[in-house]
Amino acid sequence: MDYTGLRARYKINRPLTDEDRSGQLRLDRKASAEPLDWMSVIKINSTYLELVDRWYPVKGWWTWMGLVLALPFSIFAVVLLALVFSGDLAGGAPGVVASGLAGAVIAVLIALAGVWVLRHEAFRKTHYPIRLNRKTRQVYAFRPDGTLISASWDDLFFTAIRSQLTMGQSSEDVRAYVLDSDGDTVIDTFTLAYPFLGDREGLMRLWEYVRRYMEHPDGVEKNYELTEICMPVDGRREGMVFGIVRTFAPFARWPFFQLVASPFLALTALGRWLAMSTSKVPVWPRGVEADCEVDAADPFMKDWRSNGKYDFHELGWPVICFVIGLTVVIGGIIWLVSAGT
Repeated sequence: MDYTGLRARYKINRPLTDEDRSGQLRLDRKASAEPLDWMSVIKINSTYLELVDRWYPVKGWWTWMGLVLALPFSIFAVVLLALVFSGDLAGGAPGVVASGLAGAVIAVLIALAGVWVLRHEAFRKTHYPIRLNRKTRQVYAFRPDGTLISASWDDLFFTAIRSQLTMGQSSEDVRAYVLDSDGDTVIDTFTLAYPFLGDREGLMRLWEYVRRYMEHPDGVEKNYELTEICMPVDGRREGMVFGIVRTFAPFARWPFFQLVASPFLALTALGRWLAMSTSKVPVWPRGVEADCEVDAADPFMKDWRSNGKYDFHELGWPVICFVIGLTVVIGGIIWLVSAGT
């Protein structure tokens, strides 16, 4: 999973690299003939476009992975310590007691590592929205550390960046740089566009969707017509049902894969719900809301309230896969417990 920039902040106070310059995206150049929102939109209207962050699509994975480490090893540590201090461990023999204490310490360290992994997503913000004001030409973005970045759309340096992940994998995103007055030093940065499981073509389709909104006279109308589903996180936490929809959505073209991978996807959906439930909903500062006031009669307003009903392909089949996957997981846990007793 791609968590680039979530814990370790992007490198700043550095000069533009050759990669930055070669991947630069111009505002006056069309990037794709087929723009696509890539399930990134929270709200769209004539004043601003609000998008989710790059970590929103994969939310849930690290939560359940962290729990897999934290819960069992915490229990194991408690049991070991109880046996040690009760004297029931080999009659309190010094060597056995020392081994028990060492095992408990190792278990605690593994459990703490699980908590560290879990905290990448849980007990933080439900998401880190990005807002692009078409009228004032300002861009606002929440950072994972809780701070807010604000910059002029016309002054930002946009570039397509490839990030190297584990196991030889890589991902691409559109990075926005705030440059110093010298026009060469990067003093701040954030990801503006990220198509989960998308290739270079997919990235350019998403970038064109954003660019068209900000640059074209009819960008609002065209993007309004193109946007079918808005992410239900405007002033609220994402619910369990949509969490299932969003978790299974990247694999919608491969329903058989959704079934085969259902145990992992079901755990991710549950982790996603837990991460959402324990996190705070981000709130824009009053000044930003004042600058982004929307006309009540705006004909091009869409948010989660505009979403229609999900069909079998979008919701029915994912729910079936979720139930099957969860059943497999529970059955596996019961088998492991019974085999160990």
